[in-house]
Amino acid sequence: MLFFIVLITAAMDGFPILLQLLPFLSPNDESTKSGLSLFGPIASSLGLLIGFLLNQAQTNFREVEGIVSTEAARINNLDRLLLRFGSEKALEARIQLRAYIESIIFIEWPKLAEENGSKETHMLWRNISQNIFKLDPTTPKQVALYSDIIKKSEEVAESRETRIDKSDKCLPTLFWVVIFICLGALICLNAMFLRTGHYIFGLSILSIAYGGLISLLVITDQPFKGQNAIAPSALIKILASIKTRIE
Repeated sequence: MLFFIVLITAAMDGFPILLQLLPFLSPNDESTKSGLSLFGPIASSLGLLIGFLLNQAQTNFREVEGIVSTEAARINNLDRLLLRFGSEKALEARIQLRAYIESIIFIEWPKLAEENGSKETHMLWRNISQNIFKLDPTTPKQVALYSDIIKKSEEVAESRETRIDKSDKCLPTLFWVVIFICLGALICLNAMFLRTGHYIFGLSILSIAYGGLISLLVITDQPFKGQNAIAPSALIKILASIKTRIE
């Protein structure tokens, strides 16, 4: 955030000074009036665009958070069903399921920042899936649980695929192009104003505001990247619950 504030402030203040060195861009009262008539609409449009994109970025962030929470809940339900099934193969699948969750948290999660899944995690799930299909229900209770186990395992696999697919979710590049075009237009318009004390003060406030908003947009744009990225908290809680589940 500090980087963007300093960068935009320097651009807003420094580049117009260079433009004003050109004889035909020397500011006067007439150019100031013309600049004011253009500055307001462009600045407002840029603010509205950034506000819209911030809302979109937050929506994307919450959507991916929901996908992770749903995946954790489905894994938890699958573990509960396997425990109730009660066979040796089901209990073995439970042990593999715990290893699968740990693999997601410690191995696959860092790879999501690179918009990739983990082959190791994929192979763990493949083994679990194969063992689930090998379950042999014998009692009426196991027959009733088996269809639920198959259904839930398919949902878990779908959740992982969706999470990996959404790891590259971000705002379209075209929006960033428009933002920097509008910002460049504002920077150039500043060359039309006389450099009074009020002008410099107002320009500093505007630069801080735009720097803060754009940095917030960058921070929240890609859910699995950066210091404020989505953490596997839901999966960690489910793992702790599974380790202590005995019935």
